[in-house]
Amino acid sequence: MAFEEVEEVKTYSEIVVSLREELQRYMGREAERFSLDMEAINAEALRPLRVDPARQREFRSVAAVDGGSGILSFADKEVGFIAAIAVIDDGKQHVRRIAKPKILTQQEGEEEGEFSDRLDVERETLLIELARKITNVDLLIIDGPLIPRPKYTGEYLLQLKSLIDESEKDGRMLVGFVKRPQSRFLVTEDFGGKGLYDRTILSAILERGEAYPWPPRIRELKSVPPAKYTYLRLMDPPSPSVFRLDFPAYLDDEGIHDILSYVLRTSDPVLGVPALLMKADEEVKISKRLVAELYRECFENLVGRFDPKLWSPLAPRWGERIW
Repeated sequence: MAFEEVEEVKTYSEIVVSLREELQRYMGREAERFSLDMEAINAEALRPLRVDPARQREFRSVAAVDGGSGILSFADKEVGFIAAIAVIDDGKQHVRRIAKPKILTQQEGEEEGEFSDRLDVERETLLIELARKITNVDLLIIDGPLIPRPKYTGEYLLQLKSLIDESEKDGRMLVGFVKRPQSRFLVTEDFGGKGLYDRTILSAILERGEAYPWPPRIRELKSVPPAKYTYLRLMDPPSPSVFRLDFPAYLDDEGIHDILSYVLRTSDPVLGVPALLMKADEEVKISKRLVAELYRECFENLVGRFDPKLWSPLAPRWGERIW
């Protein structure tokens, strides 16, 4: 049985009641506000693509690449862990390839939020580096965008550009699957909804198996080759299962429809994400429990080698659940 970390709730009952009332008011206000925003949008003017899950094209080999990260708070600084895995389905078996995991430490003067952002960029860079090594597959799915987020700079952009260029040269189909899109491309171009995200609006409009915009829109980028994007709903409401899919500009609409068909056909019935990508996500996850177990094992190996007074910088920060 899989381990589920359960936190015992001991919060004072009157605090719980008050929080519940505040949350109820907040959710009511948000629902009313969103209803008014949606009245200003002409949903009937949208022409989404009804993705055909039974398209004839079959991908003989598919690879999904995902990355994971975790943070352990030592007494004086944070330490981050990053890893990446590729799961390759060749029609007969699943083959794994991993990148060598890395450890990063918080630098002097670096705020915790800055360190967390840097960890994200380093994780995505490691993921793309591994993806570049996956050759001889018909379709390569990476967890993350081909339209880079503004905070992703430097080495990450160089790796992403190389991945797209090499995929075009090899004739490989490539897609970036964005699980938690925070983009406002359509809000800016089509909807004019202030404070809303594309995913929020499309969750109220699209039916399962519909993609919008169609044909996919092109985003011209300064640092990497141009990319196309569309959104696809993979589960029924009320699940907010609208995901953004990014494609290199060299793919035509027919090829993109083939990929959308594969994604829809193989999506996990509970989580919506394509099954192969879900497998990679599960196998690269660096949970709090794993971090705690690694810490305990390493600490026990070191504890007899040093004077206890020297353990201070290796002690976990107060409140960390290690023991």
